[in-house]
Amino acid sequence: MRPTTNIGTDLTATLRKTAAVLALALLPLAATAELDLGDEELEAALALKIRAVRHMALNPTLVRAVRRQNAEEIAPSEIATRDERWKGSDEVTQFKWTLQQTRAGRFLRDRVNADAAYNEAFLTDNQGANVAAFPPTSDYFQGDEEKWSESFNEGSGRVFIGPVELDESTGVRAVQISAPVLDQGRTIGVLVVGITVEHIESRKSAMAQGQ
Repeated sequence: MRPTTNIGTDLTATLRKTAAVLALALLPLAATAELDLGDEELEAALALKIRAVRHMALNPTLVRAVRRQNAEEIAPSEIATRDERWKGSDEVTQFKWTLQQTRAGRFLRDRVNADAAYNEAFLTDNQGANVAAFPPTSDYFQGDEEKWSESFNEGSGRVFIGPVELDESTGVRAVQISAPVLDQGRTIGVLVVGITVEHIESRKSAMAQGQ
């Protein structure tokens, strides 16, 4: 989805210029090694998805959802309690289900279901707690993980590309793209979207054929 706000429009040009540098600078060597791709090849394979995730993070529905949760100022102790309950059940509990049924949750669900390249998408607030997720993540709190901390970047948001990992919640090997959620130029949360290895490999093959 194209940005519909002035913030998104103003940032697009800058983001396009810096995306390649950010992706290469932050890309773990493990990802390129496992995929048998050089940095430039992987950058090219992920370029469209990096742009898509950045634009997705600017969607007003997601921005409003993060803004509302940040306003709640959830206590760290409550986040810890929710995280333990979340991890304590492999079932889709009522709380997990709720985070899929909000407007933000349905937005993420629709994006994941519409594109086979995506295996998951989840939205977090300024502490790293889930705001929305589809499908449910393996834990509720992301603030202690690199994919969140590197992208939130102490409030100076940036794109972060993780290594190839077997995602526990979906059982799919994927690379996660993390992008800051911006509100009037401020980083207020992080959006994380998983890109399947199958998609990256297909892009690699297409590029090899000059497509």
